[in-house]
Amino acid sequence: MKKILFILATILILAPEAQAISNVHLKEQEARDGDSCYRVGDYAGAISVYEAVLSNGFTSAELYYNLGNAYYRTDDFPRAILNYERAIRLKPSMKDARENLALAQSKTIDHIDNLPRLFIARWIDALRTGVTPAAWRTIWLILLALTTAAILTVTLGRNTILRRWALGIGIALGILFLISTAFLISSTHWRNAHSEAIVMQQSVSVKGSPENQSTDKMILHAGTRVHISESLEGWNKITIADGTSGWCPSEAIERI
Repeated sequence: MKKILFILATILILAPEAQAISNVHLKEQEARDGDSCYRVGDYAGAISVYEAVLSNGFTSAELYYNLGNAYYRTDDFPRAILNYERAIRLKPSMKDARENLALAQSKTIDHIDNLPRLFIARWIDALRTGVTPAAWRTIWLILLALTTAAILTVTLGRNTILRRWALGIGIALGILFLISTAFLISSTHWRNAHSEAIVMQQSVSVKGSPENQSTDKMILHAGTRVHISESLEGWNKITIADGTSGWCPSEAIERI
């Protein structure tokens, strides 16, 4: 009787996980159906399949990349850019997505120069956005373990020289641990905030304030990347690469 109860309990515990794995395999198969459409040149069909998979909650860098390629083939460059950006957000090391993103961006109207920034600011931003939270979490755990080991060596060790070495190393590791903590928090916040967006309308007037009667500050075109700093009743305050800011309707852009 106990053996039967144990088996039933095991089944109940593993059933949800097995169902989740089954669902993942199902979505992967559906995504492969989209790949088949893409290979025969049915780009609209591939888009339909990929979007359906995404709408059911399955996401991956490869899926966004393939969807971006399908949109690129149909000359829908804004949506190609959007999906390449989403692929890179999930997998910053995806070189093909970065190369295709550059190609798609070259097809857009707006070519905005980046606001000059100090090297250290660019370096920090690259570490924050170019390394995934999962990678930072791994680094954080390793540094935590090493720092703890150094502290234990200092407090429990009997060899004076070893303790001195452990103290110096422990201080250095502690500093690196605090830095990795800051980057882990910052990277996680950046990815969850979704404060970057792509202009999706053919053109949009960016206003000085969140109202239609306000003065136009600039005109942006489809495919331009913007940073969202504030939202207010159907309007978003955005900033472009050169530092210029203004308000645009929320429906004119789509968050990455």
